[in-house]
Amino acid sequence: MIFVDTSAWYALEVEDEINHEKARSFLSELATGQHGVVITTDYVLDETMTLLKSKKGLLVAASFIDKIRKSKSVRVFWVSESIFDKALGIFKKTADSQWSFTDCTSFALMKDLAITKAFTLDNHFKQAGFHKLP
Repeated sequence: MIFVDTSAWYALEVEDEINHEKARSFLSELATGQHGVVITTDYVLDETMTLLKSKKGLLVAASFIDKIRKSKSVRVFWVSESIFDKALGIFKKTADSQWSFTDCTSFALMKDLAITKAFTLDNHFKQAGFHKLP
């Protein structure tokens, strides 16, 4: 399994984003299945849609979520109360970091599911002990 973060979704959707080609190239690797099932969360999708809407407009954000919801290769996990509580524990222990609460929910879910790899351009995943790809 591999977790996909906001930064990767954004880079995939925005052609003028500096990491767009890098992200598209890695997406081709994901399509081969070598990293397993593609996982994300409702919090990450919320963050991605908000970012896309603010930077690129509603149509881009709406198109993105429509693609994800129709995808047969992306599994969306909804943040449960249990994951929320675990994320809150992580969040409260990170006064010296820039981790968002969404990051913490991602880390909590990844730990629960024993996911070690993340498709992300965000160094927070590496700081939290996960393997950042590409």
